[in-house]
Amino acid sequence: MRRNRAEIDASHGKLTRRAALLGGAQLLFMGGLAARMRYLQVDQADQFRLLAEENRINIRLIPPARGEIFDRNGRRLAQNVPSYRIVLVREDAGDVEAVLDRLSTLVELDAETRERVIAEVNRSAPFLPVTVLEDVSWDDVSRVSVNAPALPGITPEVGLARVYPRGQDFAHVVGRVGRVSQADLDALEDPDQVLRIPRFQIGKINVEAREEAVLRGSAGTKQVEVNATGRVMRELSRREGQSGADLQLTVDAH
Repeated sequence: MRRNRAEIDASHGKLTRRAALLGGAQLLFMGGLAARMRYLQVDQADQFRLLAEENRINIRLIPPARGEIFDRNGRRLAQNVPSYRIVLVREDAGDVEAVLDRLSTLVELDAETRERVIAEVNRSAPFLPVTVLEDVSWDDVSRVSVNAPALPGITPEVGLARVYPRGQDFAHVVGRVGRVSQADLDALEDPDQVLRIPRFQIGKINVEAREEAVLRGSAGTKQVEVNATGRVMRELSRREGQSGADLQLTVDAH
């Protein structure tokens, strides 16, 4: 049956209105999307640039040198000396176990140390150094350095170690230092951030502990550029810290 002209016109009008409504909705959506894009790209550009900078640049702490302790005549009771350690970076080493095998022919590396190193390497980021040996001799450092081409990922590093020239004679006065423990951090209401530096040491007993605030010094900082995984790409700036103050006691070490 043929539809009359009025029905056709009515149907056409409905379609036209629907098309107009749909077109209007699309225009509103596109307009809202354009406004949002402008907000993100223009109005929020500075904020996103700041976030990008924060993600790209990190501040790292540089541990300060601890102050030394002297007797009343200027003889050292506690001092800092260069200390050598050997570290391994997994991403440079390749086959870690093979590298440790070669290293063990040059320096003493027992089974327990080897197992510890492998465990630390497996749970650490591939670009972070893992300490293999601490307080190694200069002869060990020399052998490792000479054989560097055969030891990818292995690097000797130098730091400072605390030593007591008088041995145990004045330990009851001077005391000793040790690595910061979780208990040490928990005992402080607002721990200095330098205490969170790996392997950082503080006074544990006697003068070393009582005069911790004087002997510790203040950390320096370095600004480094890192990639998305946290690997340091380059150092941008550095501010040296303040070494701890020396102490002179009234005791005579003669």
